[in-house]
Parts: sequence; structure tokens; C-alpha cells
Amino acid sequence: MLFKVVVIGDSGVGKSNLIDRYTKDMFRDDMKTTIGVEFGHKSIKIEDKVIKAQIWDTAGQER
Repeated sequence: MLFKVVVIGDSGVGKSNLIDRYTKDMFRDDMKTTIGVEFGHKSIKIEDKVIKAQIWDTAGQER
């Protein structure tokens, strides 16, 4: 089963770090601004099913 998730929010609030922490178990203080779209992925096993998450990271939008 595949879930696709898009993370949106203002620029500089930590969307990329949130995704990296969940998918790679890492946190960086020197994260660069996302240009365009990036994504991470993670698979977890629940009972006998493999659940895949594809998490898209969007660039923050200026208002």
C-alpha cells in the first residue's frame, strides 16, 4: 500500500527537516532552502503489511 503525502507551509518553518527526521532519522541545523519539489520515502511494516509513504516537500511560498 502506498500513501503519497504533500507537506506545505511557509518558507523556513522546517518542512524539509521534518521529512528528513522521519525518513532518514537525521536533523541538520544548516538546511538549505528547498527549490522546487523534493521527496523522501519510508516503508514500515504493520502486522503482515508493508506500508510505503512517499512524502513530497514543497518550497515555501512567499506572500
